[in-house]
Amino acid sequence: MNTTATIQTVKARRYMKAFVNHFSRKVTAVYTNDSGYIEFGFGRCDIQANDDTLTFQATSNDADNLNRLQNVISSHLARFAQNELPDLTWV
Repeated sequence: MNTTATIQTVKARRYMKAFVNHFSRKVTAVYTNDSGYIEFGFGRCDIQANDDTLTFQATSNDADNLNRLQNVISSHLARFAQNELPDLTWV
């Protein structure tokens, strides 16, 4: 199961880097200039960043873990993007 959420921001790469670095202390997390991923025990988050868009794809094996993953991503992004307060809508 997977869902995707996208936000518009000129800080896409900066947020992706901070997001991945934060989780790399606890789980496997890797990024390049335009993409990254985080491997949680209950799912995976793939991230794409360009000049003005940040896209998250959450993938998990069941609905409960997918919901958990979405909540982790959304709550942590809200901390990193305090001034922009992005509203992630998962599709």
